[in-house]
Amino acid sequence: MTVILLFLSLLFIGVSAYYSGKLFEFIKLPSLIGMMILGMLIGPSFLNIVPKVTLQISPTLKDIALVTVLFIGGLGISLKQMKQIGRPAVLLSAVPATLEGFTIALLSIPLLHFNFVQGAILGFIIAAVSPAVLIPSMIDLINRRVGQDKAIPQMLLVGASADDTLAITLFTTFLGIYTQGGTSSSIGLQLLTIPLSIIISILVGYLVYRITKPLLQKTSSLPLQTMICFFFCLIMRLIEKQFHLELFNSLLTVMIYGFFIRNFIVESATSILNQMNSIWKIGKLYLFAFVGMAINPTLVGQFFLIGCVILAISLGVRSIGVLISLIGTNLSPKERLFCVIAYLPKATVQSAKAAIPLEMGVAGGEIMQAIAILSVLITAPIGAIGIKLTSDKLLHKE
Repeated sequence: MTVILLFLSLLFIGVSAYYSGKLFEFIKLPSLIGMMILGMLIGPSFLNIVPKVTLQISPTLKDIALVTVLFIGGLGISLKQMKQIGRPAVLLSAVPATLEGFTIALLSIPLLHFNFVQGAILGFIIAAVSPAVLIPSMIDLINRRVGQDKAIPQMLLVGASADDTLAITLFTTFLGIYTQGGTSSSIGLQLLTIPLSIIISILVGYLVYRITKPLLQKTSSLPLQTMICFFFCLIMRLIEKQFHLELFNSLLTVMIYGFFIRNFIVESATSILNQMNSIWKIGKLYLFAFVGMAINPTLVGQFFLIGCVILAISLGVRSIGVLISLIGTNLSPKERLFCVIAYLPKATVQSAKAAIPLEMGVAGGEIMQAIAILSVLITAPIGAIGIKLTSDKLLHKE
C-alpha cells in the first residue's frame, strides 16, 4: 500500500509541476517559479496533501536531480573555455560569498542583536548561490548559444559549484564554533580545507573518468554508456552523504567528471549529453517542487522588514564581489551586469540548511530560519526572472 501511495503521489507531483511550469511559461515567467509555488502550496506549509513517505524520500530525489544538472553542466564545458574562464571562475567561487556572508554577520550584531558567530552562521546559510536556479538557466543559454563568445554561462557554472563549497564549509565551521565552544583558530584550519576539498574533488573526478573510460569505449550501446556514467555520479553523491565526508564535494566532482568526459571521450559525450537532458526534463519537475515544499513563508512574519534590509545590503555587497571578480576580463558592462543578476538567486542550500541552527539549539535559530526562507522567496524569483529577461539583451547570441 505504501509503494502504491508513493507512486501515485510522485505521479501527481510530476504532472502538476509540469503543468504549473507550463502555465508560468505562458505568462512569460520561468517555469521553475511555477514548480516551486506548486510545491509550496501542496506541501506542509499550506494544503499538506503530500504523504509523509514522499516527503521522507524528497532529499534523495533532490540529490538525484542536482547530480543530473551538474553532470550536464560539466558536459557543457570545453577545455578551451576552461582556459578562458579559469581566473574569474575561481574568484567568483570565493569573493561574492565571502563578502556577503561576513556582511550579514556584521549587520546581525546591531539589527538582530546576535554575536558575530551567530551572525556568521546566518550569513553563510544565505551566502550560497543556488545551483538549482542558476545551473539550469546557464545550461539553457549554452544550448541556445547565448554568451558563448566569452563562455559566460560556463564561467558562472564553475563559479557557482565551488561557491557552495565555500559557503557550506564556513557555515559548518561557525556552527561548530558555537556549539562546541571553538576558537578563532578553528576558522583558519577550516579555511585550509576549502582548497583541499576542491583539489580532492578534481582528483576523484579524474580517477572516476579513468575508471569509466575503458567501460565506455567497450560499450556500443549509447543508453548503456549514459547509465554507466550516471551510476558513477550517483555513487559519488551517495558516498559523500553516507559517510559525511568534509573534504569531498560530490556535486563539484560530478561536474568535473562531466568535463573530463566532454573533452577526452568526445565520441560519446554528445550522445550522453542528449540523454542526460532527457532525464533532466523529468528531474527538474521534482527538484523545484520539493524545494518549494521546504519553504514555509508563514515563518517570515515579524522579521520581514528587517530581513529585507539585511538582504538588500548583503546582495549589494555580493554584487560588488561579482564585479571585483570580473576585473581584468574582457567582459562588457552589459555582460558584467548579467553576471551580477545571475549570481542573485538562493534556494537549494537555504531550504536545506535553514532549520539546522534551530534544531541544534542555536540562540536565534528561529530568526535565522525565517530570514533564510525570506532570502529564497525574494531572490529565487528575482534571479530566475532576471536571467530570463536579460540574457538575450545583455549577452551576445551566435
